[in-house]
Amino acid sequence: MNTFLRSIIIFVLLTSSNAFADNPQILGWEDLVPKQAPLENPLSHLDTELRLDIEYLASIRYWQKTGQISEVDTEYEYGIELEHKLKKSKVDFEPLITKYDAFLDEIEHRNKLVVSSLEAKLVRIPGYALPLETSGAAVTEFLLVPTIGACIHTPVPPANQMVFVHFSKARELKGLFEPVWVTGRMKIEQQKRSVVYSDGEGGVESAYTIQGANIEPYTGW
Repeated sequence: MNTFLRSIIIFVLLTSSNAFADNPQILGWEDLVPKQAPLENPLSHLDTELRLDIEYLASIRYWQKTGQISEVDTEYEYGIELEHKLKKSKVDFEPLITKYDAFLDEIEHRNKLVVSSLEAKLVRIPGYALPLETSGAAVTEFLLVPTIGACIHTPVPPANQMVFVHFSKARELKGLFEPVWVTGRMKIEQQKRSVVYSDGEGGVESAYTIQGANIEPYTGW
């Protein structure tokens, strides 16, 4: 085989492999969550009224423990009423609350888990763009979220269901929650940002970051 022909073959092989390597992996939001055995609410075997009473009592105790309510709040008084109600019904609720608290702790733990194999991968993912700066028309960063209203009108998604997106060229978004495709290198990196909610302002955490992203409109929804 002559040198010229050999060079042509090597060039074709190299360019073909590079094209394949740069082909982005299309992700769904479920791909950002590690696969694990499903969790079951330890109170699911109870009738609805009893389950709701115990869940609410557990919440009241958590709010008090974290300083969100005090002994002068109506929720605290309602918690006392729930305890009396459960004791009167001879329900052994303390072990159930302990199991329910552990269940919620496990949910919180899982919400922060990431898929480590996505590190440095070229990916393409659809979602809704929530700009972090609203002072100007053009932005260079936003949070990519799976649903309309996330972080504003609905509970904040878990950290592994939000992607912080940064791109070098400013882009004008068509309002809140514009549907887009985002393509870029995925980085597993915790980001904390401030977002304005419908009832105030608060911090959110994202577990993934895409830097130098390419943004395209998404019309599939």
